Parts: sequence; structure tokens; C-alpha cells
Amino acid sequence: MTTGSNQLPPGTHPQVAETMQFLEKFSSALSDQVQQVSTATFTGTDEDKTVEVTVDGARWLTGLHVEDGLLRLGADEVSSRINEALQNAQAAASESIREKQAQLYANLAGITQSMKNGLDLT
Repeated sequence: MTTGSNQLPPGTHPQVAETMQFLEKFSSALSDQVQQVSTATFTGTDEDKTVEVTVDGARWLTGLHVEDGLLRLGADEVSSRINEALQNAQAAASESIREKQAQLYANLAGITQSMKNGLDLT
């Protein structure tokens, strides 16, 4: 009997094999979440769309674009627009991650319930 890439020894109790399958589903759901968050990027702009920033799933700045000529407005105005765009990108990242976490929790709850039912652990 096999579960994923692991070979269980002959004579493994059926409940052990079934438990291993549930644990693999659990692990897969967690790995998928990590992969989604680590590869995601989020973009935000200032209100005038003169600054665009990109952040990764950890909300670290990975890209910055400032429209030509914006620097003539002075450092205070440019930094204010950069901060506004950064806040918008981080807010988008936070919202997306919250949604993905809610989906993950629902998936894990479903797996857990299936395991309880399948192994008669109620």
C-alpha cells in the first residue's frame, strides 16, 4: 500500500494507512498555502497614479516606479506618494492573504472532519 511517495510496510494497519493519507492532504494544503503566499505579488499606486509599488507575499517592497517629472514636486511630496502607494499595496496583500487563510482554514477543517469520520473518531 502506498501513500504519496512513501511506501508503507506490508501489513500496515488500515487505519494507519488512512491516517497517513489524511496527513498528506493536510501537509499538501499547508504547502500550497506557503507556495501561494511566497510567489504572490501585489501592486499599489498613489491616488494620482504617479507612483506604483510592488510588494511580495511577505509585504516587502520588490518594485518601485516613479513617473517622469514627479521628482520636481520635491522630496516631501514624492515620499508621501510613495508611502501612499506602499500602504495600498500592503493593504491589497493583507486582504488577499486573509482570504487565502480563510480558505486554508476551511480546507483543513474539512480534512479534519473527514479524518474524524473516516477513522470513526467522533
